[in-house]
Amino acid sequence: MGHSFRGVRGLRNWAIARFFPLRRISHRPSVKLGVGLGLGLLLSLLLNLLMAHRVSAAQTVILQFRDQRLSVPYAELATFAAQKTLSEPTQALLIAAEIEPDAMHHWLTQAIALPNLDALPERQFILLQINKTVGDPLGSERLDEVETALRRALRDDGAFSVLELLQQYPQPAVRLEVGRLEQAYTDVELVVNRLLPVLRTVQTLLPELVCDCAATLEATRLNVQPGDQAQTAAAGWTEAAAAIAPAIHSPPIESSFQTTALAGAIASEKNRLVANTGILADPSASPKQTASAQAVPPLPNFANRRLVIALGPLRPSISIGELTTFAETGYLSPGWRSMLRIAKIAPDQFREALNDSIKANAVNLDEDLNSILGEYALFKIGEVIQTSSNRANIQALRSTLVLSASGDGQFTLLELLQRYPTSQIVLNGSRLIRLGQLVNRAPSTGDGAIAFESWLLNLQASAAETVCDCNVATPRSPVPKVAIAPEKVAEFLPANWQPVPAHREEYGPIKVVWLAGTPYDMGYQHGTLLHNEIASIGERPLRIARLAGVGLGLGRLAKNRAFPELLEECRGMADAASDIGIDMDVCTMMSYADVFQEILGYTLPRELFWEGCNQFVATNAATKDGHLYHGSSVDNNEKPVDYVVYNPILFIRQPLDGLPHVFVTYPGVIWPNSGVNVAGISLGLDTAHAADITELSREGRSNVQIMGQILKTATSFAEARSLMETQPRVRGNIIMITDGKSREAGVFEFTGRHLGVRPLQDNGVLYATNHFVLPEMFERQPLPIDLSSDLRFRRLGQLLEPDGISSRYGEIDPTVVAEILRDRTHPITLEASPFDVFDDDASPGGNGALRQAIYDPMRLKVWIAAGDPPVPQNPFRCFAVGQLLGFPNAAGCNASSIP
Repeated sequence: MGHSFRGVRGLRNWAIARFFPLRRISHRPSVKLGVGLGLGLLLSLLLNLLMAHRVSAAQTVILQFRDQRLSVPYAELATFAAQKTLSEPTQALLIAAEIEPDAMHHWLTQAIALPNLDALPERQFILLQINKTVGDPLGSERLDEVETALRRALRDDGAFSVLELLQQYPQPAVRLEVGRLEQAYTDVELVVNRLLPVLRTVQTLLPELVCDCAATLEATRLNVQPGDQAQTAAAGWTEAAAAIAPAIHSPPIESSFQTTALAGAIASEKNRLVANTGILADPSASPKQTASAQAVPPLPNFANRRLVIALGPLRPSISIGELTTFAETGYLSPGWRSMLRIAKIAPDQFREALNDSIKANAVNLDEDLNSILGEYALFKIGEVIQTSSNRANIQALRSTLVLSASGDGQFTLLELLQRYPTSQIVLNGSRLIRLGQLVNRAPSTGDGAIAFESWLLNLQASAAETVCDCNVATPRSPVPKVAIAPEKVAEFLPANWQPVPAHREEYGPIKVVWLAGTPYDMGYQHGTLLHNEIASIGERPLRIARLAGVGLGLGRLAKNRAFPELLEECRGMADAASDIGIDMDVCTMMSYADVFQEILGYTLPRELFWEGCNQFVATNAATKDGHLYHGSSVDNNEKPVDYVVYNPILFIRQPLDGLPHVFVTYPGVIWPNSGVNVAGISLGLDTAHAADITELSREGRSNVQIMGQILKTATSFAEARSLMETQPRVRGNIIMITDGKSREAGVFEFTGRHLGVRPLQDNGVLYATNHFVLPEMFERQPLPIDLSSDLRFRRLGQLLEPDGISSRYGEIDPTVVAEILRDRTHPITLEASPFDVFDDDASPGGNGALRQAIYDPMRLKVWIAAGDPPVPQNPFRCFAVGQLLGFPNAAGCNASSIP
């Protein structure tokens, strides 16, 4: 029809304008009455029709890719879902967006289970993620409409797809951002299936992450009690409000124009950022180069901007100009001083909170705050600083933070308020003061400012008075040390043996690094000998790790659950590599990597986490000489991770208080993917997941840390098994452990709460991919089983079992183990995948191998394949562990490598 009705008032104005000729002849009372009744009936009818239309499903989908927009009927996408046919204009848009129709079909129709929306904490964050891709045609943040669509889609089966959201959207038209369809699905699925377990338990984790009982005791001594700030008696508030009402301002009502124009204001601020500073104008420039070259952008005119401070039931407002005067000079009107006194807020603390400097790089902020974790951080900041409509908080804060940090690399809370892109801002007053108290105790960066990540953690801690009870709090018990008697270690070492001094050697792409001494010594040696390699991971992965480790408190979570010697090793590494961004929080977070992989998924960079792997063992009649051989492949989905592929490290670890051992990993990591110790114990890890949150345990250890303890202290399969069964764990995984001396082996299938052991088969073979096989564990994993894991498991059976279609049973030696690890055959078609396919999702050798290893734990030999993909096609370089450790008369390798 070409008309746009903005609510009932818009409908009324349209009707009046449409029937204006009638008004010109309606000067007589009877005519006025008749026309009035007629217009009333007509308006009622139109309103009913309009409301009926508003609750119906969307009829038009606006496909958007960058600046291209194409309107298509919803029926076309429904037909595409059923028949995979598209109109020519839609095909052209997909070509421009470089999206394959099959991929479009997958992301449109793939369902995400979400059984109980009302039970989800911080539901709004999920709606914000959906709104990035599906929502209002103009891109406005209309979360109520997104929620309506989501509830309708969930109504029948507790699951939803993007197609269902489009169908159920309660407006005639709905926007679909096709360029980020895959990313949107991945983000939402990640939030729902990975982050929600964290959010569901956030109330129980928050005290551990943010409570500062020492600070609370100090506040009590100063008669500044955070808990009282929001709990003053109602009578006192009422009396205070009456007494000082003339001296304070009531908040103005934000107009609909201001709400509608919010996105424009944010865009204007960002454009001004580029115009005044050049930030973001040259993506090729490094963050340090760009930030250091820019001047501080001028402050906007904030004469008409006001801050509403929520103090209990009162919401007085103050102009940003008056607030600036207070921050700069300390002067505050008598009315406001009375208000702060009644709220038990010391003016000097208020002023300090406004003026505290927070150190941040503008370009880094812009990049990091556009990640899922960054947006969650902004979501938390938005609980303290928000628009009056409580919409677009994330966008407003992101643009304000980036602009405020540009030029001088730091900002204050006052500057955030001065640059905020709306005329009215709401601030939680009591949390602001708590923030000021915590910031004053936060470690400085050396120039009087604190790091952005520390400020972010303190921001969450500003709510600690609602979750902390320091009167009843009890300290956490430290993680007990796993020990081995010195005389037992001596049984596996030559008499008078001395550790090989710390150094490094290179064998083709493989770097062999010797570490020796205390945990601190080995950490410092690691950080020194591999300093450049650690730095090659790049700034962004380390920044994101710091954002999660410090800003979200996850580093503290890891510290509280880490073995004590690991913390000392991290302290040494941080001392050696602090100049490249490695600190205690980053190191301990990376040492807890497998746990964060489970709960945070790929919100963290790919350089830190990956998923896949398969391994097997053969012994007795299955091998040519009866010895035990253990093959292991570390894999990744879809794409290689260059940092891992091109930095294979073989650590020769010689602890003062444990068994010397070797393990294969990558720079900056102090835990094994696989390894072997001098007692002939080898092990390796395959990723597996628990079915749901009930199988996770918040108080457990990291699985890879437990593997490190086994290599350090276990001298038999029984001792290794005891450690696996007695050490508490957070998450599920699969770990294979072997004992070359006794020719024992087992696959440990476990979640955070249950564990089962699949023993070596009677025929001498055992193999594992990424799913549980034991009947008691089978139902504790996501079902159905991942197809790739199932296919690889079948192929290993064909290669290892005596009756397998491609059996190598009875002839297995290190060379045959290498051939099995290289195998690229599909178990059903029996066709080999081409070498240019990194991940075929079907075979042991074609599953995206990042690195492979072969262990002969009895004779202490290791073979490692590393280099350009396909990694298994590289030679397997042999290393004799006895020679690496300087054992006298140690047997060497028969050949330098398996070609």
